[in-house]
Amino acid sequence: MSCQKGNINRSRPQKHQNHTSFKNNLHDNSQKIKLINTVEVINVCERCKKIIEWKIKYKKYKVLKAPTKCIKCEQKTVKHSYHNICLSCARQQEICPKCGQKCQIVEEK
Repeated sequence: MSCQKGNINRSRPQKHQNHTSFKNNLHDNSQKIKLINTVEVINVCERCKKIIEWKIKYKKYKVLKAPTKCIKCEQKTVKHSYHNICLSCARQQEICPKCGQKCQIVEEK
C-alpha cells in the first residue's frame, strides 16, 4: 500500500525506481503494434487526445474490430476506437466524438 487510510504523507521514498521509460514495442514487433503506433489522434478535444495517446504509449489501446453504433444517430458509423459519436454527428453539433462535450476540437495538421 502506498499510504494508510487517512495518512496522506508517506515517510519513505519509492522502493523501486524505473531506470528506463516504457517502450510499447520492446518485446512485441507485430504488425498490430506498428499499426497502433502510427495512429494519428485527430478530431477530438485536447483532454481526450491525451487520454488516447496515453493508451497508445502504454500498450492499453485496443483497435476497433467492427463499426459501432453512434449514440446520436443510432447508425453503425463509429469507426474509431473509444469514440461514441460518429464524425458527421460530432461536426454537425460541434462536440467531441469521444466525450460528447462542447469544447475546442484538435484538427488535422
